[in-house]
Amino acid sequence: MSRVRGKLSGLTARWRRRGGTLALIWTLITLGLATMLWFSGFRAWPVYLTAVPGAVVSVLLWIGVARARRRRVEKQPSG
Repeated sequence: MSRVRGKLSGLTARWRRRGGTLALIWTLITLGLATMLWFSGFRAWPVYLTAVPGAVVSVLLWIGVARARRRRVEKQPSG
């Protein structure tokens, strides 16, 4: 059990360093909402407007993650 916990904590630590944890969680929640609506039988497009703000926030979070990674790469001294 501790072996799995160690691997899981290593994975979450790596996500935290890269800054993608919030973006990933937000994206999964937004996709989960849209999937839940679809499988529940809601096919009218206005229902999916509830997921649009979440999708916009998700895109903005991923843009921020990409910019932070690019900045981090530029700051590293080339050896």
